[in-house]
Amino acid sequence: MKLLFLTQVLDERDAILGFVTRWVAGFAERVEAVRVIALEVGEVDLPQNVDWREVGRRGRLGRWLRYRRLLDEAFDAGFDTVLAHMVPRYALVAAGPARRAGAGLFLWYTHAGVDRRLRRAVVQVDKVFTASEHSLRLEPPNKVVTGHGIDLDHFPLVPDDGQAAENRAPHLLAVGRMTPAKDPLTLIDALALWSGSGGPPDGHLDLVGGGLAAGDGAYALRVREHIAAAGLSQRVHLHGDVPYPEIPPRYRDCFALVSASRTGSVDKVVLEAMATGRPVVTSNESFPPLLASLGEMAELLQFPAGDAAALAANLERLASFSSEQRAELGRRLRDIVAGEHGVEALLDRLVAEMQPDHQNGTGGAGR
Repeated sequence: MKLLFLTQVLDERDAILGFVTRWVAGFAERVEAVRVIALEVGEVDLPQNVDWREVGRRGRLGRWLRYRRLLDEAFDAGFDTVLAHMVPRYALVAAGPARRAGAGLFLWYTHAGVDRRLRRAVVQVDKVFTASEHSLRLEPPNKVVTGHGIDLDHFPLVPDDGQAAENRAPHLLAVGRMTPAKDPLTLIDALALWSGSGGPPDGHLDLVGGGLAAGDGAYALRVREHIAAAGLSQRVHLHGDVPYPEIPPRYRDCFALVSASRTGSVDKVVLEAMATGRPVVTSNESFPPLLASLGEMAELLQFPAGDAAALAANLERLASFSSEQRAELGRRLRDIVAGEHGVEALLDRLVAEMQPDHQNGTGGAGR
């Protein structure tokens, strides 16, 4: 297999898509060659059987023409499989050239949003891969649920170590775009309630993540105003985008990862924190089945969407855990990720699903 991988950004330091370089390197271990076509290329250190082409963002028509030229070049060079990452438009642009070249065409998509382009793309591709049932809000016959691909080496287990764990500052962490769908206001309110009801007066919250879309900047201003109104200006900090290599230490140093996300799909950052062994408390509706093996303890790691009081109560219960209890919880959380969402298993599955003798989807581009 010679894999053509279509993505927005190829840059190991990108705050959102830094993990893509790990995927590409992993694919390179499993196939003959990988070529990446990306709008932007930054810092990369990839195997010798990987190359890349940068499209650039200049001019809509010019970008489309460059994209088509690069696709034709790749098919002329013998690339026989295309995987479009997260952007249905990439699959649509590649559909015609892939069909003429007899190449397989696939899409990876994990987002609650469903639009006309996505609906068109899922019927054009051989298969559409997604991380969970809730990560793709369509039910085409060629849908394949694979789990997320969490890099367990990038996010190593950091066990609590006795006194150091007991003395850890009550530092809460949230990672994700600064948007209403991530609901940082509930997290801020929970910190205020926790502190006001006997919780640590020096507890603080780090909000990591910037905005991408128009309007995100205005929402960040609203969040700052909410922080000030709650009297937490010295204890809630907005850090903006943080490069992907610098995220693991953020998990390592936190008391718990908190997530009020309302997207409904399995939130990758929660899985990353679980991989490091840190407690997580989430309102995401996709997590109850994932946490079910924890039994009664699973209730402690979940709260109803928008319910700041419930989140504060769960944090108070977590604060009562001994270092041994936290360490045991951390090991069990990592085991869940390793068993269902590890990157190596994901890449094995994707490569197997994209083999010509395994293509049983009903998409329109196939071989």
